[in-house]
Amino acid sequence: MDLITETYLGWDPLTHLAHCPAPAWDTVEVRRTDGIRAQSMGAYHHNCEHPNCEHADAFQRVQLRLACRDCGTVHVISGEGLTEAHTDTSLTGWGQAPARYGDVWLWPGRPAVPGGSPHEYLVTRQETAVTRATLYGIVIAYRDSNGARCWLAAAEPADDGAHQVSTLRWRHASTSLASIEEAAEWLGVTAGFQQRPLVVAF
Repeated sequence: MDLITETYLGWDPLTHLAHCPAPAWDTVEVRRTDGIRAQSMGAYHHNCEHPNCEHADAFQRVQLRLACRDCGTVHVISGEGLTEAHTDTSLTGWGQAPARYGDVWLWPGRPAVPGGSPHEYLVTRQETAVTRATLYGIVIAYRDSNGARCWLAAAEPADDGAHQVSTLRWRHASTSLASIEEAAEWLGVTAGFQQRPLVVAF
């Protein structure tokens, strides 16, 4: 199962020119072709004996191209041996609109089972895409010792944060909460916290 941080973070947008009046991709096309390596002619052939090696003189190539007719930007992305997955936003989480709870927006992760509800959400304080810069918090569901579904929230990502939740460290973390609404309310309250200065006594 993908981590929610991998679903949303680490992806770079394909950019348009700065003066583009309507930065949206007009055409997205894919092409699959057979390729031949340039030096595979004559006596020179790929001869790897590793059992898992899929290289050969010929290979499958996938190319993806995007065009913006407003600013004239074109991106062409290609590679060999690429994997392709065709799925739905209900199965990935990514691609769905965030749910607003008070002053925070919750961005859903992948559901635990198809048709189920997500058990992880990343949180922003505005309705903008989740990036390292906009990330404010995380909400995660878990089962307690009685099997009841509970929620844990954490706020303010920081490399030196005192709390480890998922793959990131956070300045604040909640105790067990009974619902996702309570988790969102807790996150809204933490937005008003003042960071206490570290006092060292000698």
